[in-house]
Amino acid sequence: DTKTMTSQDEHKSIDTIDTNDSQWQADPKHNPDKEPTWTHAAEDDGWMLAHNALRDETNDITAAVESIATKFRNGVPAWAIGSIRKVWSDHNIHVISHHKSEDDIMTPFMKTRINLPEKLESDHEIVCDKIDQITEAVQGLKEGDSVDGVVAALNDYREVLFPHLEEEEHIALPLLRSYFDPKEAGKQVQKIVAKSPKCELGSFIHYMTEDKFRNKFMKQEGIPFFVWHLVFKSAYKYFLDNIVSNLEALKTGAPPTPLKKKWLC
Repeated sequence: DTKTMTSQDEHKSIDTIDTNDSQWQADPKHNPDKEPTWTHAAEDDGWMLAHNALRDETNDITAAVESIATKFRNGVPAWAIGSIRKVWSDHNIHVISHHKSEDDIMTPFMKTRINLPEKLESDHEIVCDKIDQITEAVQGLKEGDSVDGVVAALNDYREVLFPHLEEEEHIALPLLRSYFDPKEAGKQVQKIVAKSPKCELGSFIHYMTEDKFRNKFMKQEGIPFFVWHLVFKSAYKYFLDNIVSNLEALKTGAPPTPLKKKWLC
């Protein structure tokens, strides 16, 4: 099982800010009175679930690299470096895409009615610096090298990323649900889904589980069942074939089974 820690279990409830505080109101024509229009809890919101996927994926990558480090104390084999590079490359794409969705879609949308703290945006730069440090460490690996530097960089990254995600959940998410109704927010979510790469969508599905995604989340968001076959099924398969398989290989110490067909994220 690739799940080391489960964000869905860690985040049963969210301590929220006072959304009625006038400091948040950017437009007097729009009051923070929309929360009652939301039929699902904040814990089930797509934004929260996307964060859960980022957390769980980061935990899994860290655990996998730690595992391969203990199995090959005198240096990691070439196949393991390939697996680390693949999972990190896709995680990099995933987190950058997530931040871009917030910066380019959700934040401008929310700012039409809300005074958002600038720190939520500026934190992305700090997270990206940590991502660059890991990328440099991963790209510099050679057969027989220690991966201790990668493990250290991953733990530094988690210490920056996780508090940032929680801050968004405590501030931005409650404000979104207070100033916008589900239909208004849903249009932005559709834009995000349309631009999301397979590695991001696949991770979202995997860590929620296919059953919950198809039978709960899709219904909650009003996504027709056939979209699973058109879009989501291939993204989920991509994630299982390319990320989960490499994570399992690193955790067990045995090379992944080669894919017959290459999938591009």
